Amino acid sequence: MAESFVGNARNHQLAWALNGGIPVEALEVRRGRVSWVLKREHRKLNLFRPYWWDYIAHAEHLWSRALNSSQCLAVNIFGPLADNCVRARRALQLLLPEHNLRAEDGVTVRFEYTPQDGPTWMGERKQPTQIDVYFQVTRSVRCIGHVLVEVKYSENSFGCCRGWVSKPDETKRNPDPSRCLDASAIATAPQANCWLAEEEGRRYWELIAAPGSSIRIEAIRLAGPCPFRHGLYQMMRNRVLADELARHSWPAWADFAVCRHPANDAVVLLDEPVSEHGNAIRALQSISTDRAIYDWKAQELVEVISSTDEKLKDWKAWMVGRYFSHVSGKLP
Repeated sequence: MAESFVGNARNHQLAWALNGGIPVEALEVRRGRVSWVLKREHRKLNLFRPYWWDYIAHAEHLWSRALNSSQCLAVNIFGPLADNCVRARRALQLLLPEHNLRAEDGVTVRFEYTPQDGPTWMGERKQPTQIDVYFQVTRSVRCIGHVLVEVKYSENSFGCCRGWVSKPDETKRNPDPSRCLDASAIATAPQANCWLAEEEGRRYWELIAAPGSSIRIEAIRLAGPCPFRHGLYQMMRNRVLADELARHSWPAWADFAVCRHPANDAVVLLDEPVSEHGNAIRALQSISTDRAIYDWKAQELVEVISSTDEKLKDWKAWMVGRYFSHVSGKLP
């Protein structure tokens, strides 16, 4: 299923490009055929507004020039909100009405954001958690809220922990992955039973066990194997970081949402169920407090954002045509 959606997304994007979305000369030729990857000098054509590239220039992904790039999907969806704080506030009012935002509240949007002290909070000496899309809400110059968004387009999971699945080129590996199969033991003594905590000093388990954590440590103890081995890993890191942002800016609140393509069912399918749930988002919700994670569909977000400003009609039509409607046309 995952391969099917990946292939469909690539074909859809290439058909969209060849039907007038992108000049053919801007696309790379691979194995003798025009591909869905932009030439580097034309990478800004991946965005509705080329100047939006400035939002991600500091953390450009390796394949951000691929037409099925999740990083560019994130910018294309939330770029109108980064451009205009009034739109951003109106969108959050619609998406998170429980926070009762006021007309005078300020909302700023950043992409690929890591809080300055985030790596220290999380114990991340390398590979710090980056927030795909970050909203900060202020009132009278004081931060009152944070929203963290993880964006997926054609990926087939929310990432795996390296303590469980190591890449072939990694020199350091967990010598005893069997420890990952006892969540209760890990929660009790993470330094002895979690390779990331032991080897790299990651503090995820310590923070999950702290008062006010959105992820419930007692629910994890009943989960059997570590629930973050695969499928929940990136979401867990975002939720833990959200809790830390709230803790260090108390009494500010912090929400976390997943934004995913509505046709990509594979991204939420777990290799193994967690707490009897085979859906990754439902699984994380089952071991977390209420409203710890929101499940936002990308096409619905486009509808919400477009409703904040009548000037976004062209953007909405472009987004629907590019990402959510069938594009006819014969591929080369």
